[in-house]
Amino acid sequence: MRLKLSILIAKLAGTLSKRVLHKSGETIPGRVLLALYPRAISILSQNRKIICVSGTNGKTSTTKAIVEIISKLGSVTTSPSGSNLDRGVAAALMKKSEYAVLEVDELHLPRIIGEVKPVAVLLLNLTRDQLHRMHEVKRVADKWATAAKSAPDTIFVGDVDDPFVALALNSANQSLRVSFGGRKHLDGAVCPSCGVYLKWTRNNYKCSCGLTNSTPDELFDAGTAAYRNATLANVTGKLLGGRAIAINEQALERSVDREYNGIKANLRLTKNPASWSEALNSVSGNDVLLIVNSREVDGIDTSWLWDISFTQLSGKRIIVCGERALDMAYRLHVEGIEVEVTSNFDEAISKFAKGSHVHVLAAYTAFHELVNA
Repeated sequence: MRLKLSILIAKLAGTLSKRVLHKSGETIPGRVLLALYPRAISILSQNRKIICVSGTNGKTSTTKAIVEIISKLGSVTTSPSGSNLDRGVAAALMKKSEYAVLEVDELHLPRIIGEVKPVAVLLLNLTRDQLHRMHEVKRVADKWATAAKSAPDTIFVGDVDDPFVALALNSANQSLRVSFGGRKHLDGAVCPSCGVYLKWTRNNYKCSCGLTNSTPDELFDAGTAAYRNATLANVTGKLLGGRAIAINEQALERSVDREYNGIKANLRLTKNPASWSEALNSVSGNDVLLIVNSREVDGIDTSWLWDISFTQLSGKRIIVCGERALDMAYRLHVEGIEVEVTSNFDEAISKFAKGSHVHVLAAYTAFHELVNA
């Protein structure tokens, strides 16, 4: 009875947030519910088949792809906004359903696994991100490994070309190890399991302790991050009886086309070394706009800019803006790339001629501001 009353009050709070404060009303119900009934997540998880999705990049779009697959099997709930902390999980579970597909923040994943007892957990990747709270990648990997070991009834699915994901999968009682033929990892010099240097042969690694990507359960062709996440979504859906679907890779890249006074722009979300490197490889034209912010969700520490090679931008017209535009401009200057600094997006996009096709690589907050404008 107390839980039902708490849910009713939480839903009312969400409605008031929308109507009175003109907010989205998507996270406040979870906040209120957990304040009134701290054990709500574990109670509401009972008698459901739950899938958790986590990783540095691609959580929101991959979660949506799995929801599409699972929806063919029965009713499913999720957090449509991508809210991935405990309040987002609680809000999603307030809705009755047979299945729940939950996007979960990397640091919050171990606790959520303990509370919801998922049937499956999909681990996408681990790389440097939001250094002010994530710190070193191995810190998160160790937490994942401990969580996997303590969940013997859960099957863990992941991309073992990432050594940190492989560590977690090796710790699980049940795992499905997927490889795409190997790829380099910016943080993969040292084995996350035993601490010695990994032996890399081109894009593949192995260690004397046994950590390797050379013995996967399923092997697929190499491809972009969007292709890999689409494949992992289908592999995970198949475990629960779902059928593979065609997935829009552009949507998984968080890429949107817009037009500004005759200037065509492709907006792409970039938020850390992995996503920046992927996005830079996709730049085909000569007109590029880079936007760097440093708010909480972007990551306050921008030192990761020095972990990226920007050589692909050499010879192109580059304009930068955003709260940390000078950080980006100096980084490019050191690499010998000419750049122009502007104060805001409107000024920046107007610098290009009408008819131009501009690649806009934008920080998390900048991307969402532009897409939702």
